[in-house]
Amino acid sequence: MKKIIKRLANAAQKVKKAAVSVLAAASTMAIGMTNSLAATAVPPNVDTTQTDQIANIIVWVLAIAIGAGGGLPSLVKIVEGQTNEDVRGRNSGIAGLCVTAACVGAVVAVKAIFF
Repeated sequence: MKKIIKRLANAAQKVKKAAVSVLAAASTMAIGMTNSLAATAVPPNVDTTQTDQIANIIVWVLAIAIGAGGGLPSLVKIVEGQTNEDVRGRNSGIAGLCVTAACVGAVVAVKAIFF
């Protein structure tokens, strides 16, 4: 009796895995079909130059704010660490600059991808 129950449980697991695989494939195909049938974001004959300029200004203001907010304290930390001969302080300033540069790069990349 235990062997039969074990076999039924294994068969149920296999059926469940197969059903999940089929459902995942079907949902992926459905998403692909709806994306291919979707309308374009901007209708033809619509001028979007002003919106693009506003998006550019906002992105650059945001990038400068992030750069200044993270870069200036990091530069101060580097200088303090160098003058006090504190290797940890200098290295943390360098790490802060790297993180700030990555954040500014991410903002510019998001602008390039989505706008």
